[in-house]
Amino acid sequence: MPKTKGESIFFTAITAWMMVYVMTLYNTVIAMGSFTNAAFLIALKGMWIEYIIIALLAYFVSGHLAKMCAFRVVQPGDRPIFIIFSIQIFTVIWQVLFASVLGVYHGYGFTSNFLPDYLTTYCSNFVMALPLQLIIVGPLARLIFRTIFRRAKN
Repeated sequence: MPKTKGESIFFTAITAWMMVYVMTLYNTVIAMGSFTNAAFLIALKGMWIEYIIIALLAYFVSGHLAKMCAFRVVQPGDRPIFIIFSIQIFTVIWQVLFASVLGVYHGYGFTSNFLPDYLTTYCSNFVMALPLQLIIVGPLARLIFRTIFRRAKN
């Protein structure tokens, strides 16, 4: 896992890119009412502002909050997979919290229905984001990271 600030930035960037793209695709499909080939390109074109905001939030805010929350549940000496899953779960909780604000603002603006729209968006995004992070994006991001930043065995 990341040992330096540069490695941490890289890991955050690839993880955030995958999550933002798939979640943008998910929300695009919901908004369109069907899954078409055009949804892939629409999501790719529409994700960049959210990606920058989410990557910055992940690096500077959510990552720290997630670790703080995770280490109230697990201890540094626990099995690494439990630590990883705990951090991932809390990262999803915080990131979906922030990303749903962006999504509701982008989709509806700040209206009198903001809170109901936000809660609906949060719930539907959380249900998609948690398994996506635990089963696909997290392992894939770690594989990409390990492949690029191989460390010599001691």
